[in-house]
Amino acid sequence: MDRASTRAQGAFPHPARCSVVVEESDSLLLRRQWHRENDVDVFGVPEGRDVCFGFADSSGRLTVARLESLSRDILAHLELDPWVSDDTESVPWILTLTTGADPTSRREIVTRHPSLEVRRPVLALS
Repeated sequence: MDRASTRAQGAFPHPARCSVVVEESDSLLLRRQWHRENDVDVFGVPEGRDVCFGFADSSGRLTVARLESLSRDILAHLELDPWVSDDTESVPWILTLTTGADPTSRREIVTRHPSLEVRRPVLALS
C-alpha cells in the first residue's frame, strides 16, 4: 500500500489533488487467488483491503489515458520480483478504473474522497 500510495501521489504535479482511502474488503476472487498462490499453513488467512485512489484537477491534465498509464505503472510496481524466494507471500491485485463516472459512481467517489472537494465531473482510480 505504501509503495502504491507514493507512486500515485507523485504522479501528477500541483494543482492536481490525490486522495487515498483504505477500506476493508471481502473479495472472494482475491481470496481464491491468494489461496491458489500461497500456503495457508505458512501465511495464515488473508485480510483483504481496497486501496482507493481519487484524483481531481480542474486544469484538464488528468486524462483517461494518463490514469490508465498510472494504473499499469502501479500494478507493475507492485508485482513481485521473480527472483524472490519461495517463502514470500504472493499478494494478488485487482484494478478497477473509473473515469467519467455515471451519477451513482460519481456520488460514491465524492463520498469516499471528501478531501478532493469535487463538485464537477470526476476522474478516479480505485
